[in-house]
Amino acid sequence: MKTEHLQGCQVATPHQIVELAWKLACGMRKEGRFGTVIDLGAGDARFSGAVQAYDSYIGLEIDKTKVQGLALPKHARIKITDALKWSGKDFDLCIGNPPYIRHHKLDPKWRAAVLAQIEKESGVSLKRTANLFVMFLMQALLRTQENGLVLQVVPYEWVTRPSAKELREFINKNKWNVTVLRFNTDIFPQVLTTASITIIDKSTRNGIWSFGEIGSDGTVSMRAHSSGSNKAVLTYEERQGDLYGLRGLSPGGQEFFVLTESERLHYSLKKRIDVTPCVTSLREFPVDESELNVANFQKYYVEAGKRCWLIRSDKDVISSQLRLYLDSVGDKWKKYSTCTNREIWSRYRPHPVPALLLSSGFVGKGPKVIINTVKAIAAGAVYGIISLGARRPESIAEKLRKIDFQQQVVSHANNLKKLEVGQLNSVLTELNS
Repeated sequence: MKTEHLQGCQVATPHQIVELAWKLACGMRKEGRFGTVIDLGAGDARFSGAVQAYDSYIGLEIDKTKVQGLALPKHARIKITDALKWSGKDFDLCIGNPPYIRHHKLDPKWRAAVLAQIEKESGVSLKRTANLFVMFLMQALLRTQENGLVLQVVPYEWVTRPSAKELREFINKNKWNVTVLRFNTDIFPQVLTTASITIIDKSTRNGIWSFGEIGSDGTVSMRAHSSGSNKAVLTYEERQGDLYGLRGLSPGGQEFFVLTESERLHYSLKKRIDVTPCVTSLREFPVDESELNVANFQKYYVEAGKRCWLIRSDKDVISSQLRLYLDSVGDKWKKYSTCTNREIWSRYRPHPVPALLLSSGFVGKGPKVIINTVKAIAAGAVYGIISLGARRPESIAEKLRKIDFQQQVVSHANNLKKLEVGQLNSVLTELNS
């Protein structure tokens, strides 16, 4: 794991949340305490403070600077090691707040070794796109005893995201009971995610999943579905037919694949030849506008200095001006694996021009749905809706705007919700039928 990424994920758990986690854990057992406790990614070992709740505690921490000079309780100790390569087992409880690092920031060789070890021990092949905390949850299940308890402070998103599907299937196969309580307050302001307390009880074999909201004071309100409403979360489907959603283009570094107007002029790149309109965000696009036409593209993107011109380095033949621009990039592209994995670093696979643009993240009833008259390419967090039939884009947009997405999508961060492209495709399939 890269040092800068390790340091970026080290977010201390507020003491109030530590106490709340212990209260919930002890409430799950008749005796109200545990014999042996393991804390994976222990940080400064603040979960060791509940001395009345355990006989022995061991925290695993890879960063020795986090534990230097710590005064630990009598029956607690810290081991400096990689928690995901450790093989101890049969603990009564695994409690803690594992690190949050997305898959693309993990060292590929380290990740491959950890995933191989998990598969060897459990038979479960986690996706390479699984977030680091998903791997920690799996490790917690492997390190606790047959009737053990796992309680982790983790992002709520794992209950529906495809990248955690194998973990959920493993839990369901063993019929363990799961309770996931989403925090209704922002306990980690510096992290863009919605936190939860996830409890997996291996002593039960009912296969029941329960969902609710929890305040920092411990007040719990149960909900019927993981969406937090009375409606089930939208399912994930592959694209079908001639109406489908497409994830935004990720050519490998917007800083040099998508240019501002001033950069385009500086390098003398021609519109529709060297560059084409592109939208990487709809955040600044007015909510009362429904169409991205030439005038709106000029006003809200070109004149606003946004990155809005996608270079056409995907073509077989490029101009001398575009070649000079690509040469000016130097070796900056080497920091992007997307570029290094291509024979020609700049030769990305093009996306079709979508009929509609849709923001993946949203606040309120649903995402922005914009008619794409200017024929911009959707990139980054903007999805494209491809319509190969004779449907009017206005009709599709009108139907999508009437859907109450917020009732069917889990919270991503605070009030922000995120629609996955698979969920969009399930909606489009229904509209198409």
